[in-house]
Amino acid sequence: MADNFKAGSNKDIGVGPKIDLREADVIAYLRRNPRVLLNNPDLLTIIAPETRFETDTVVVDMQRFVVDRLRRQVDDLKASSASLVSTTRSNMSLVERTMECALALLYARDFTELAQVLQDDLPVHLGVDAVAVGFETDSLPVEAGDIIKALPVGSVDALVGADITTRIRVETEGDPTLYGSAAGLVRSDALVALPDGEGLPAGIFAVGCRNPGHFDEGQGTELIAFLGHVTRYAVGRWWTLKL
Repeated sequence: MADNFKAGSNKDIGVGPKIDLREADVIAYLRRNPRVLLNNPDLLTIIAPETRFETDTVVVDMQRFVVDRLRRQVDDLKASSASLVSTTRSNMSLVERTMECALALLYARDFTELAQVLQDDLPVHLGVDAVAVGFETDSLPVEAGDIIKALPVGSVDALVGADITTRIRVETEGDPTLYGSAAGLVRSDALVALPDGEGLPAGIFAVGCRNPGHFDEGQGTELIAFLGHVTRYAVGRWWTLKL
């Protein structure tokens, strides 16, 4: 359709002067009056001659457009379904691995086995580079070795934040006070504040990864928090201040 065209001579339309109509004006008019084409089907033979076919009544063949739209919708649904299945499987796998880690912590018979679980098993099962546990105290059990870090009072609030129990740091530098010799590997981590009580001081459970952005602020922290509290209980079993 040309950008401008004449509506017709005065003789053709009977009244009024000549009016220059733009394409936008015609489109706007048809949008306001969608029944114009329904009431004047002969116009369709001019507008879409390549998609029409002749019967007793002129009809525009819309089947191709409908089928194309349905195909796109089906493709979108397939992609969404595949993504949902993949995410569900990944989440289920993470749940299973978290349960395995929790059982390993609970079955540890002393600090030696607990150290092996925390330093070797948990990082492998969780797909991370460092797992750390620390408590605000200056008197750690001798048997704890270097698997439990002694933290200054106030460290939990400083690292996690006051009045919150978990924190995700998308990008960070590993804290040697918390991660020890593994601090250089940590570029993203998840922190869980462990409450004091039952013979234990306030503490922190940390999971760190070498890839910035590995932990995302929008992700759930329920499984990490669960594992942190299981770790707290497992440590407390062998603490000189028994649970």
